[in-house]
Amino acid sequence: MSLLTDALDRILNWLQQNKPSYAFSLQPGLAYEEIEEKVKNLPFTLPREVYELYQWRDGMRICKGEKIAQFFHGYTFLSLEDAIDEYNQLIGLWDDPELDYEWDKDLNEELAEMVDMTNGFIIPELNKEENELQVEILNADIWKSDWFPIFYHDPQSYIIVACKHQDFAFISQIYLQTMEHGEPKTIFNSLTNMMLDIAERCDTSK
Repeated sequence: MSLLTDALDRILNWLQQNKPSYAFSLQPGLAYEEIEEKVKNLPFTLPREVYELYQWRDGMRICKGEKIAQFFHGYTFLSLEDAIDEYNQLIGLWDDPELDYEWDKDLNEELAEMVDMTNGFIIPELNKEENELQVEILNADIWKSDWFPIFYHDPQSYIIVACKHQDFAFISQIYLQTMEHGEPKTIFNSLTNMMLDIAERCDTSK
C-alpha cells in the first residue's frame, strides 16, 4: 500500500467514526481505464497521484437539497466528472471574459440568473441569508490552463493541482476574489504530503 492510499484510508476511518454521512457520500473508485477515458480531452496529463486518488474513491456525491459533504476543512472532494466540468467552466470563463453566463441552477440551490457583463468574468454566488444573487467581477486572467480543481469550497475557493509535473501533484489553494496575477502559493509539494498532513490531524483529534 502506498503512503497516499494509507493516508486516505486513515482519513476515511476518521470520517466513518466522526462524520459517517460524509464517509457514506464517498463514491467507489474508478478503474485506471475509466480515468483515462474521462481525462482524454484535458490539455495536460494528470499527475499519477491524482490517478491514485480517483482509483481510491471517485469524490463525494453532491445531492440536490442535501448538505454538501466535507472531506476536510469545509472542502468537498469533487468526483472526477464534476472536477472536469468545473475545470471546463472555469477555463471557459478565462477564455472568454465578454460573455453572457447562465449559472446552472442545479449547481446552486435552484439559482438561475442570466448575467450580462462585458468587463472581467463572472462568478455568481448565493447569499443564503437574503437569498440573492451576488456577482463578483474578477480579472479574466486568473485561471490558468494547467490548474485542475479537485477540492471545492464555493464558486470562489478551490484546492487545485498544478499539472505541470506528471509524478507529483503540486497543491495550491486559491481564493478567486483575492487572486492577483501570477501563480498561487504552493501549500503542499505533493498530494501524498497533503493527505499525510490531514491524516495526522485526524489521528490527533480522536
